[in-house]
Amino acid sequence: MIRHPWRTVWLPTWFALLTLLGGCGLSANSGPQAIAPENLPPDLLNPNPGSSTTLPESSGTTAVSIYFIERIGDSDHLAGVQREVANARLPGDRLTALLSQPTQAEADGGLTTSIPADTVLLDVALDEGVGELVINISGELFSIQGPELAKAFGQIVWTVTELDSVRQVRFLVDGVAIRALDAAGVEQDGAVTRADYAALAPG
Repeated sequence: MIRHPWRTVWLPTWFALLTLLGGCGLSANSGPQAIAPENLPPDLLNPNPGSSTTLPESSGTTAVSIYFIERIGDSDHLAGVQREVANARLPGDRLTALLSQPTQAEADGGLTTSIPADTVLLDVALDEGVGELVINISGELFSIQGPELAKAFGQIVWTVTELDSVRQVRFLVDGVAIRALDAAGVEQDGAVTRADYAALAPG
């Protein structure tokens, strides 16, 4: 029979290599592993790492002032509170926040609103040339009369004139032009301003 000398020479060598690899703790099933930065050779690290362009997530809202009613002594006055709105530059967003009514904590603190809870904002239009805002609101606003209605107008006017772009306000109710009441309950022929409700100014 022909002998094959390589079997007797190389087989022990392969067994020795396998034993050596086993002793190194290598596993045939091991996948690639991340190397901690502190274990990397210095010449592999980027000496000038770029800054991240990822910005922290934002809620996308801005705090603005809206106006409710507060009793001070024997008279009612406007009281500014903070609300988060999607776009602080839009008067409609501020009015929507105003129509949401006081929170329970605000009510417990004595804040009320003269605007009926079912009042709906229908539309707003701003003439930036003269700074006049036209507010189209639902007829539920007129479920109140007299001093309460005057305070409701005051709340609305003070809220929207927080914007520098709004200097005066006209009102539509269900699309029909109306005359707003000033703080004294007098109908105004034309646009109204914050000055018409100076008597309700925050105390």
